[in-house]
Amino acid sequence: MDETRKSIHELFEERKKFVLVGLTGRTGSGCSTTAELMKRNWSNFDAPKPQSGTFLNNEERKYRILYDYAEKNWSSFQWIQVKDVITSFMIEESFDDFMEFVSTDFTTGAFRIDKDNPLLLSLSGRYQYFHRQSSEYKLDESNESKIAKKSDEYYRFYFKELPDFTTDIRETFKKLSKNNAYTRFYQIIGDNIRSSGRAIKSNFSPKNIFTIAKRINRLIKLLRDVVENKDGHAFVVIDAIRNPFEAAFFRDRYAAFYLIAVNCPNENRITRLQETYDYSRSQIQEIDKKEYEEKLAGRKLFISQNISRCIETSDIFFRNHNKGEKDLSFLKRQIIWYVTLMMHPGIVTPTSYEHAMQIAYNARLSSGCIARQVGAVVTDRGVSIKSVGWNNTPQGQVPCILRSTANLLRHDDKKAYSDYENDDDNFRDVLRRTLESNIGAESLCGRNLSFCFKDVQNSVKEDKNQVHTRSLHAEENAFLQISKHGGQGLKDGFLFTTASPCELCAKKAFQLGISEIFYIDPYPGIAGEHVLTGGENGPRLTLFSGAIGRAYQQLFQPILPYKDELEMILGFKWPNAKKDLEEENINLKKRIDLLKSENEALKHASIDAASNKK
Repeated sequence: MDETRKSIHELFEERKKFVLVGLTGRTGSGCSTTAELMKRNWSNFDAPKPQSGTFLNNEERKYRILYDYAEKNWSSFQWIQVKDVITSFMIEESFDDFMEFVSTDFTTGAFRIDKDNPLLLSLSGRYQYFHRQSSEYKLDESNESKIAKKSDEYYRFYFKELPDFTTDIRETFKKLSKNNAYTRFYQIIGDNIRSSGRAIKSNFSPKNIFTIAKRINRLIKLLRDVVENKDGHAFVVIDAIRNPFEAAFFRDRYAAFYLIAVNCPNENRITRLQETYDYSRSQIQEIDKKEYEEKLAGRKLFISQNISRCIETSDIFFRNHNKGEKDLSFLKRQIIWYVTLMMHPGIVTPTSYEHAMQIAYNARLSSGCIARQVGAVVTDRGVSIKSVGWNNTPQGQVPCILRSTANLLRHDDKKAYSDYENDDDNFRDVLRRTLESNIGAESLCGRNLSFCFKDVQNSVKEDKNQVHTRSLHAEENAFLQISKHGGQGLKDGFLFTTASPCELCAKKAFQLGISEIFYIDPYPGIAGEHVLTGGENGPRLTLFSGAIGRAYQQLFQPILPYKDELEMILGFKWPNAKKDLEEENINLKKRIDLLKSENEALKHASIDAASNKK
């Protein structure tokens, strides 16, 4: 039994050896706050205590279980800050080249810096020290044996000294510019590194798109080397991932990787940036434009920040709705909840909201839209699912992903296309001029050359109009399924959607009496500020909090049945009462037979004694 108990301990101890978390979210959403909390030890974490009393709900009971486990098993996270990784590339350039770049290449609007500026020159001594150290502590494969031997020195440089220098640079930029261009500066350098492999060069080569991710990976390996000499627990948080391909890089390499999106209502985020971090409105708008560019194409798709896509592909979603930094209890509860599940999958079950959103998340994969896949679920007030939908063409029509440019232009498979597509000369001319030369292109490597009708039609009309889409929206489809298959009341029910509703779907949710709309990724438009806030009793728009997709399976699938786990840890078996009674009855019968034999023997002995006296 001791061997079994030790085996269970070893099984879960192995999970606690390595956990890798990436944080993503818009500037001001709370990624750094989350990371700072995760790096604390348990005594400094100041976790919210579980509620006690007679009238607890199941979610509070779950939190009590998770809290108790975290209290006994918590390990503080090591914090990798992407801004420090970007600094590590910057200091590889000479100070003169850095000054030249800042004063010429980095020039935006009213922000101008003279390379003889005394504030910049004041960085010279520290910069040149770190420039020399960057050669001494180079992170590449050729240095692996050196890194292993001097892991503590490398750790001190990258996790103690370098972050201090990043802070120096930030403070210098604050003094240089009223609009605080530090964030924009680091965004440009990050794009350059993904493009050229260097901080101050922007020439693009595809081999460099993972340059930042690879250096972070080297730091992860360094941390694992360091902790092997200590407690053996390498819990690592990366703050913050803002390029979806970098998230995919870690997801492909580590089963223990989880991408957490930290979201907050936009008005709270703006308030936090203005009041806590002294950002101006214009600066926030500039940052948002960079992080949420309308259309990324070509090289920009690979080298730029794409927060929308990072959030869309995240595994876990935290909701950070506080306006300041005073009350972080809800954020802490979420950290405890999901870090505990990373250590011990299946110790509690999903919330009803996670269950509904997981179905919406899976449903989106049925979408034949080649631009964006969205899933939606409609529930009653008790979160009982009433309908599921995804963005797709009406039933009986062919989804875009199954249609072919070649087939349309050759008049093959005519039922897959409308009379307009088959017969309108202007439409066919635009499609032919744009795509015909690419039919069968080697670069497609056998891919189907489908097309988006809306894009072609907007090109024909020289307009940008969403009405030309062939698809029903996911929410619209879910609402119509209920009507199609027998209506039922939805008043005060919930809508779960992987993207917040557009104005048209928001109006329909309002009309149906939906009380709350849970969403993952904000959809562009004014549905939240306009449609849902007008009038009375409109739906509340709420950022989803929970795990979905791959993480849903990983966190809630037990490693082994919990009953077996408890029995093996404690070394007990439930008695079989009937069998035990039968065995006891047999033993009693044997005892009775033995007593009878002993009684008979005593009788015979008594008779023999009486005979001998005579």
